[in-house]
Amino acid sequence: MIALMRKVATGAVLLSVCAAVPQGSALSKATLRLVTPGPTRIYLTDATGAPVTPPGVPAYHKGDEHHFIAPGRLEVDLLPGRYRATAERGPEHRAVSADVALRSGEQRDLELAPERWADLNARGWYSADLHNHRTLEDTPTLLLAEDLNLATTLIDWVWEDSQRGRAPATSEPIRRVDARHAYSVLDKEVERLMEGPGAVNLLGLRSPVPFEGYRLFPPNTVFTEAARRQGGYVDAEKIVWRDIVALVALGQVDFAGIVYNHFNRHDVETETDMWGMIPKWRPEFETPAGMPLWAMEVYYHFLNCGFRLPASAGSASGVKAAPLGFCRVYARLDEPFSYDAWFRALRSGRSFATNGPLLFLTVDGQEPGATVKATAAKPLRVRVEARSLRPLERVEVIYRGRVVQTVRDFDASGTSPEFAFMPDTDGWLAARAFEPPGRTARFAHTSPVYVDRGSPASAAEDARFFLDWIDREVRLYRTSTAFRSEADRAAMLDMFTRARAVYERLAGGV
Repeated sequence: MIALMRKVATGAVLLSVCAAVPQGSALSKATLRLVTPGPTRIYLTDATGAPVTPPGVPAYHKGDEHHFIAPGRLEVDLLPGRYRATAERGPEHRAVSADVALRSGEQRDLELAPERWADLNARGWYSADLHNHRTLEDTPTLLLAEDLNLATTLIDWVWEDSQRGRAPATSEPIRRVDARHAYSVLDKEVERLMEGPGAVNLLGLRSPVPFEGYRLFPPNTVFTEAARRQGGYVDAEKIVWRDIVALVALGQVDFAGIVYNHFNRHDVETETDMWGMIPKWRPEFETPAGMPLWAMEVYYHFLNCGFRLPASAGSASGVKAAPLGFCRVYARLDEPFSYDAWFRALRSGRSFATNGPLLFLTVDGQEPGATVKATAAKPLRVRVEARSLRPLERVEVIYRGRVVQTVRDFDASGTSPEFAFMPDTDGWLAARAFEPPGRTARFAHTSPVYVDRGSPASAAEDARFFLDWIDREVRLYRTSTAFRSEADRAAMLDMFTRARAVYERLAGGV
């Protein structure tokens, strides 16, 4: 597989496939020869806008998303007519499109080469999609096609009360495609929705974590603890699932899903209540533009309580209408790239999550994950760099959950003027960027830079937010008729009770 991928990446492999030419058609076919710089995501449509997909190559059809992967050189047999082809390779490349009219019997070469406009690997930043449901066979090709350095692969997937897929038998849980691309194969998603606790992704597993239970039992701590024991990680793929409040308090979450699978290329899925996510407390959260703010506010409450949670991202490609890597998280490495090195960098907080803008923050020259000292005599120096293929509506700097700086104009390099900030307590600073909202929402969020002012801030208000959250879940599970035994109910309630004690201390003994 690796040797084949290297050949494909150089454009040395020529595949000949037929598409859109029915058996016995009276019309002579035309041939479109696509030439791309290695594996590339392609959207091909006919004159009516209908997608055209050749056989024999990785292809994806989900909702409004219809694409395939061209391997470098690809011959596609088509009916005569007009076609439009678009090539994309992730956020660091400019998409390129071309219209072509094919006559009967004609052979036409079409070169599509998305232009690289940003090279984050050269700056030490490497990308990953932590929520991938595509096949193991396609994942190496997809990493190259999407200019994505790393993916977890959730073949092992629990949905509600049953197993959707099982971990493959393998002695190679972490696999390298080449020096800059790697993926894992034993990752697991435990997804129990509606009245269930929510979903957690267990990543970087070296051996399978078994599932025995049903929608309400056992609590997710059973699975998170099993992952931790073997050196794996826990991603709260959405920070708004009902049991995340308990998992974070009990130290069971490594990463906070901020850019998640309700955001895709085409729209935003605003429906959340039916799936078992927490209620939205402001009407704006029901809009495409407000959906990102909902998860962000939850994230800020956790940070204000002192929980150090790096921002993460995942697309759920394979389930949702998004290509692999549409929602991705970048981590900056201070060592050569490897799967384990990337996760060490993310765990240390050197990250930003995005489905569009590229976003960088420094405070006194320190990047996210670092702790900076602040004094009354010397303000902090804050600098933001934001770049995007599309216009930016605004970039904001957040301190302990409130906007302290808004930037709308950037120079050609995407760097804002440095500004001085004087914190009054310990806390954290982060940056977020938004493109103008439409049917979908494209945004980015950095992990925090932590501030040591020598003056602890009160977390009482934030803790009360979580106490209300826990009390709501406790009421639900005390009255639920879905538990199969009172012992099962007691196990779920015990998890929330132990977490509640953490927030009671933070709230000052409420």
